[in-house]
Amino acid sequence: MLNSLSKYAFTLAEVLVTLGIIGVVAAMTMPTLISNYRHKVYEAQFKVAHSLIAQTLTQMGNENIDLTRMYCGTGMPDRTQNIFIQDFAKYFKVVKSDYGNTADLTKLGYKDKTFYQSAPGRNAFNFDAHNNGAILLNNGMMIASSGCWWQKGGVGIDFIIDTNGPKRPNKFGYDVFYFQLGTDNKLYPDSGNYLYAQTDEEQLACCNFEKANTCSVPVDTGVSCAQYAIKNVYPHDNAKNYWDSLP
Repeated sequence: MLNSLSKYAFTLAEVLVTLGIIGVVAAMTMPTLISNYRHKVYEAQFKVAHSLIAQTLTQMGNENIDLTRMYCGTGMPDRTQNIFIQDFAKYFKVVKSDYGNTADLTKLGYKDKTFYQSAPGRNAFNFDAHNNGAILLNNGMMIASSGCWWQKGGVGIDFIIDTNGPKRPNKFGYDVFYFQLGTDNKLYPDSGNYLYAQTDEEQLACCNFEKANTCSVPVDTGVSCAQYAIKNVYPHDNAKNYWDSLP
């Protein structure tokens, strides 16, 4: 019986080799699995945030026929005097707010004062994206306004959404996205200009995951990523899925 069992026993060396192989395979596959999981989380958070904001703006628009005229007037100011974000806040459960013009994210519990561009590294995004008031919601989202902007094609109220608030990466194209409220009271992804009024080349330059400071306003690199995220198309290769292809 002992001789029969010994034929099927593993030596210590064989066990160690097997465990070593398993460890190598795990080391090779775990980073990919973790990355894929993280991207799925980003995608899910984006869809929830986009749907919530669009529905809220529709409700807000039903109560006020022309939101851009109401908050921006007919002149050429570049700010809403923080009134828009304060009125917007009434539709949410807000746990923290900053209605000043300092654009300092640390006031809302962030570790850093600014967001980061879509490009590799920690390249600061334009601080004026969130210098017209900001709110942190009970679901973890953060919404900030940069006021009214007159660009090619018309006026829009610009604002950003951080789908997971102070949690990292706080990076455009991942968990931070730029949007505009159009004159029809609808939510549009920012293209780096007014609504969709921009060429493909300009859009790509403003959602660059390979190089920093490539947008027409260099520190705005990442501003047009919401368009690609909604279409689920990777800017550097239209044949690829946006979320699965994030670096």
